[in-house]
Amino acid sequence: MGIVSSLSCPKCGWKAPSSRVFQCTTCAVVLEACVEIKHLTRSHLLDIRKRPDATIWRWFEFFPIAGRSAIVSLGEGYTPLLRAGRLGEEIGLSRLYLKNDTVLPTGSLKDRSNAVGISRGRELGFKTAAVISTGNAAASVAAYAAAAGLQSVVIVPAGISPAKVIQARAYGAKVVVIKGNFEEAARLYKTAVQEYGWYDCLSTNPYRNEGKKSYAFELFDQLDEHVPHWIIHPTAGGTGLYAMWKGYSELVSLGWAHRLPRLVAAQSEAAAPIVSAFEKGLAHVEPVTARATVAESIQVGNPSSMGWRGLEALRSSKGAAAALSEREILEAQSLLACLTGIFAEPAGSISVAAARRLRTQGTIAQGDLVVCNITGHGLKQPSAITISDEELRPIAPDLSALQGRLQKAESSARGGKV
Repeated sequence: MGIVSSLSCPKCGWKAPSSRVFQCTTCAVVLEACVEIKHLTRSHLLDIRKRPDATIWRWFEFFPIAGRSAIVSLGEGYTPLLRAGRLGEEIGLSRLYLKNDTVLPTGSLKDRSNAVGISRGRELGFKTAAVISTGNAAASVAAYAAAAGLQSVVIVPAGISPAKVIQARAYGAKVVVIKGNFEEAARLYKTAVQEYGWYDCLSTNPYRNEGKKSYAFELFDQLDEHVPHWIIHPTAGGTGLYAMWKGYSELVSLGWAHRLPRLVAAQSEAAAPIVSAFEKGLAHVEPVTARATVAESIQVGNPSSMGWRGLEALRSSKGAAAALSEREILEAQSLLACLTGIFAEPAGSISVAAARRLRTQGTIAQGDLVVCNITGHGLKQPSAITISDEELRPIAPDLSALQGRLQKAESSARGGKV
């Protein structure tokens, strides 16, 4: 079982008197779920790796769930880890791997968080799960709440991809679209959670934050206990960076892993507060006004909950950070699709853009073992792909017309090659 020894403050060490208290009363930071793992031995690792459960729950002992009966699962985790030979050759990396989270149940990495978060919420007796999101978390919370038999409310800022709103609604969520940006909607959300007693599924929930530790455990297993030199992660609020670092640190503390990876935060230039703080050498993350970006799933200007923890993880890992332009992001999306067959949304592809940039700069060496997390399916945001009217215009049903169209398509492909 996942033995939760406490919810404690990562700054002052204060321990929460209740499993429903998520924030330190003194430091006002999100508490950390401390799971007891000191009793685990090498024989436990061998047992875990032999388990037939091909989900995150193969590593049940590392998650803050008291009993397996509370688990809410849609089959999340153990997504393919693919050797990307053609893409690696294109960007100059001989050992490039892709962690393909586009195939998770709702199409994004948020399923890792919500499988754990919603399972714990049900265990604690909550009836309604809630989240504010730019799209992916909304769909994921709604799906896992439906599987758990909970009600769900998702609040989204105006202007996000309609496909993501539709997906959340399909799972039975009460969807509320708010005029204004993410930060304005977030203020209303926080008030509503307190007023209505909803189960908060944001990164302000310490149980939910444990879910992305699963990246560390799966990669450790899939790489046969080898640890990548670099893991590049699309970054919004910083939770993924923090959770991966915590997961690998737990493996090292048990003597199972013998070193730690270097982490990379990949953000859009339009919303890069963690990159900015890292490059300036700051100990905290200064909020920015997030501009419109094609990487809408990571369009967060004020990662107030977990940004500092993500920044800590970058520094502790001697990692790196990259703020990518719109052009770099879209080029990476195209390269990923055309050279690997993976169709990811722009935000999900940004890790490839960062790998390309850091290899060009010489930060990452040609022979380094590099993992790019691909975090969201391209069908989440199909509008990012443009198709000309000419391509969609029907042709006559004869070979001559077909030949003409194929020649135009070939010429267009050469002209748009990235």
